[in-house]
Amino acid sequence: MNYESTTFKRTKQKKLLTSLLKGRSFILFGPRQTGKSTLLEKVFAELPKERTLRYYFQLPSERERIESDPEIILREVTAKGDKEPVYVFIDEIQKIPQVMDLLQFLIDKKKAVLGATGSSARKMKNFGTNWLPGRVHIEHLYPLTWEESALLKNPENLPIALCYGALPGILAEKDLAAREQTLFDYTSLYLEEEIRMEALTRNIPRFSKFLRLAALESGTAPNLSKIGGIVGLTHPTIREYFQILEDTLITHRLDAFGLSRDAVLRSARYYFFDVGVRNTAAGIGCNKGVLTLQFGLLFEHFIILEIISHLQYQAGTELFYWRTRQGEEVDLVIKKGGRLIALEIKATAKPAINDFSGLAAFCRKYSCQEAYLVCQAPRRQKFEHIWVIPWFELCAELLAPDFRNGTPYGLRIIS
Repeated sequence: MNYESTTFKRTKQKKLLTSLLKGRSFILFGPRQTGKSTLLEKVFAELPKERTLRYYFQLPSERERIESDPEIILREVTAKGDKEPVYVFIDEIQKIPQVMDLLQFLIDKKKAVLGATGSSARKMKNFGTNWLPGRVHIEHLYPLTWEESALLKNPENLPIALCYGALPGILAEKDLAAREQTLFDYTSLYLEEEIRMEALTRNIPRFSKFLRLAALESGTAPNLSKIGGIVGLTHPTIREYFQILEDTLITHRLDAFGLSRDAVLRSARYYFFDVGVRNTAAGIGCNKGVLTLQFGLLFEHFIILEIISHLQYQAGTELFYWRTRQGEEVDLVIKKGGRLIALEIKATAKPAINDFSGLAAFCRKYSCQEAYLVCQAPRRQKFEHIWVIPWFELCAELLAPDFRNGTPYGLRIIS
């Protein structure tokens, strides 16, 4: 591998530091091991030491101390200083939802500015937790982006990225066998144990079987009844299990674009948050043998995840997929205000006319004038009135200032 360092610079670091310095509190959500704690440690290291407090709720001793008397935080903040607000770092805030009312008081009184991490919204939702509306904003952290992992500098590493994903701790392992073992440990320790606990199920073998099937179905609209039949659980239970995966940030949900009268499929699609985690959870491993049968599926998954990491929570932006009952399909539809952008993803390096059929059908039906075919072609191509974009140029297209202003320089108007 050509990854240059085991320390990865996250693009969010400057934004989060600026937020705290401006007195804006936030909660940084993301799956476990995406680097949330490491990132906030770096952010808080740049703040005045005498005005910072740290709380690690994942430590049993710390949880016991705070749960027994949440106002300890109030007293410690007060002792730290009355004249200027204290910067409060809380790791895994969802583990003690009861502190949120206290934090609201501290923020309202300008005694504290909060920077917190969270890896599950489920417990907080179940407790009817005060989410501090209007007082904190929600940020999200994903596995390393292509830029952060240096993949854009080394696009020849694409096959390895499709096998092992982009969790920072995985990429820090130089040995590929060590990466696979670490992914296996992650899946067994975090996904199975923690999500089983969230599921409140005593039927561990069935939940484990469900998790494997959910990983195998990642990137599709799963048939819940079929999965239930295989696992031996009811349709509502399988639906609840998928909600658990979503609440614990293990999967992203893409809803279908269009109305029922448009004769489109309406079931949601689910994508595991990392292709390496997906491969391990599915039980298919991470060696290159998996690419022989699943290169196309993993390539689509890989592209979708990168776009989600950049655009899912961008203001005014919604992400969908589109598929008709006749089989016409577009892998991703980006809705930004009144604009529609259609993306089809193919692993081919030599696109042909039949690769554009779904895009053409979507553009005719919805008068969409902006479309991509994202693939492995080494250079851009113009195929009649649709443009082909190499995957490694996609980020520049989606993040270009002109894209946000409504005139993406890479998206061409369809005549």
